[in-house]
Amino acid sequence: MAKIKFCGAAQTVTGSSHLVTLDDGTNILLDCGLYQGNEEKYENFNREWGFNPEEIDYMILSHAHIDHSGRIPKLSKDGYKGDIICTSATRDLASIMLMDSAYIQEKDVVYLNRRKERLGLKPVKALYTIEDARNCMDQFVGIGYNRWYSVNDTISVRFRDSGHILGSASVTLRIKKEDGYYNYLGFTGDIGRPDRPILRNPVPMDDLDYLICESTYGGVRLQRKLNFLG
Repeated sequence: MAKIKFCGAAQTVTGSSHLVTLDDGTNILLDCGLYQGNEEKYENFNREWGFNPEEIDYMILSHAHIDHSGRIPKLSKDGYKGDIICTSATRDLASIMLMDSAYIQEKDVVYLNRRKERLGLKPVKALYTIEDARNCMDQFVGIGYNRWYSVNDTISVRFRDSGHILGSASVTLRIKKEDGYYNYLGFTGDIGRPDRPILRNPVPMDDLDYLICESTYGGVRLQRKLNFLG
């Protein structure tokens, strides 16, 4: 049905990014997060891709936290031209958070290059700029919860409230097979806690054939995840 390549948030907890390649060659990117940390082996993670951005057909974003969305401006700058599909609230939050992230990128590189200049080292460029962040927002498509949205003739997506932050969602892909039946692939994104005063409780996902599950605190929250998955 599909091949899945984990391009981030595998054996670490930030930089969520998962590439789903269907049998017909369609490439769907689930999240495009910024790595946040100091592990040496991830030193170049944010500047490199485990795929060619120009070959991605669709991008689906679970929520606006920077470890899930923070490389989108670079993805767009480096050649991705398709839609970025998310909930309407995620689009609104991302428009603020990605601009803020770009501002930090620009300020950090000024500080870093002053140090490099003193040491006689080559300067570096910001991962992306405020202009890059502003430009990528034109690609965002915001949709509501609990409705199927047709990505193309054979792929639909449905978001369910995951109760994590405003606009956060689990993702279900409905993929039509040659025999007319469907495969269902799910991505949990980050799952929130029930019974909080502001956010709604997480909504159970659809019945699935395949699942990509967020498991940052898997040992502690396993039962909650099982309940969430129905």
